[in-house]
Amino acid sequence: MPRMLSATRLLISAALCGVVASSAGPALAAEGPAVEARFGVARIATWAERETAKQHHLATAGPFAPLVGRPDYGTAENAFGATRSGHVHSGQDMFAAPGTPLVAVSDGVVADAGSDGGQGNYVHLYDPKRDRTYVYMHMIGPAAVSTGERVGAGERLGGVGCSGSCWGDHLHFELRDGKGMTGTARDPLPALRDWEPLSRPR
Repeated sequence: MPRMLSATRLLISAALCGVVASSAGPALAAEGPAVEARFGVARIATWAERETAKQHHLATAGPFAPLVGRPDYGTAENAFGATRSGHVHSGQDMFAAPGTPLVAVSDGVVADAGSDGGQGNYVHLYDPKRDRTYVYMHMIGPAAVSTGERVGAGERLGGVGCSGSCWGDHLHFELRDGKGMTGTARDPLPALRDWEPLSRPR
């Protein structure tokens, strides 16, 4: 009877610890969870496992290109810094078919979403991890998200359109320091070319 209780105690202990394979060596690992429980060995992830987990997280958390599929970046007048009628272009235009899905570049919080005569239907997505805001303008319809809402990387925000002050269906995309529209605008094209494009919203 005592022997049976001892074995049961070990199995319960192993289940509670949630151990699977020991990092204390192949001999101990081969003995199974009961031996790990007896020696109080907790599993410690190896460097390779931690790196694999990190890469998986990056692959699922973005950053992703804001437009699903391959965009057309237009001409020099559509680039960041171009001057149009005395106005300096503060973003990058990305041309695509109307309704082409637009997605969240990264996990973030919607700093603002709405519609006006200039931006048309828009979303300002704040990324607290990188302390910057991604600006989406001229969407085909009202944003699929609301101000204050938390969104995940790759989540659909809306679709390409030509609402507000624009010509031709496109996304006007900005990258700004800090939260909101008051931060310094940066050229987003290098990042846009580097970010992974999705084949569909997540």
